[in-house]
Amino acid sequence: MTDPQSLMDRLDRVESELAIQRLIHEYCHGADKQDLERFAAIWDDDAAWVTSPDQRFDGIEAICAAVQEQWAAFKEMHHWTANFVVDIDGDRAVGEADVAVRVQLTDGTWVRGGGTYQDVYVRRDGRWRVARREVVSSFEEDPLPPGIGSPAD
Repeated sequence: MTDPQSLMDRLDRVESELAIQRLIHEYCHGADKQDLERFAAIWDDDAAWVTSPDQRFDGIEAICAAVQEQWAAFKEMHHWTANFVVDIDGDRAVGEADVAVRVQLTDGTWVRGGGTYQDVYVRRDGRWRVARREVVSSFEEDPLPPGIGSPAD
């Protein structure tokens, strides 16, 4: 027989993992659908978004400004995350996910790429948020000619 505290701990872990998994998906939906409110909602107030070794954005305001710059540079963006794993320790967790990305440049060219996200999550006031997301192992494939590789293909 399992004691009630063990059941509560297990339930908290399952709910936490699902909430964190939801953050991963909301990141993609917010970025790809250019939904700033949805994108901003995943981040902790003092979060850091490290998009490359020489680009780091601190705080929700800077993170939102950075994604808006991406939206100006790309007509469309599509992110798919996979291979998500997370380790939860109380109100802090670390996770990793692989990502495939396809973006359309303003000239119509499609570019494919991907990488790995390494994340830190925190739970404050009962809600999980991304405290840090770092893009590691990123790569780009050769640009595709206009009209090739669009989501409708």
